[in-house]
Amino acid sequence: MDVEHLLGIAMGCMGMSMDDFCRCTPSEYYAAYEAWHDAVDAAERGKWERVRMQCLCILQPYSKDKLKARDIMQFAWDKEVQTEIPEVKEKLSREEIMKRYRMAAERAGLH
Repeated sequence: MDVEHLLGIAMGCMGMSMDDFCRCTPSEYYAAYEAWHDAVDAAERGKWERVRMQCLCILQPYSKDKLKARDIMQFAWDKEVQTEIPEVKEKLSREEIMKRYRMAAERAGLH
């Protein structure tokens, strides 16, 4: 992803100002993006879960067997594996993080 794409997400989707975006370190931006993405994902899942429950309530009186919500619709998050392998992230020093940030900012013409 290039800086322009990240800027588009920050300003167009997340509601950040240009000043907020420029003041963020990469790790701060990533944390804000993850929180925003999780909130959007949870809202979308909530909508689909409500649709599934509505369908269940509509169909249950006409079924001989007791239906479960997952009998009506199955979603990708129903099958998520609980045993996730933790990611191994390289530990960077503050100096290395700032060096990478300055290089990215220079490439984008921000400094």
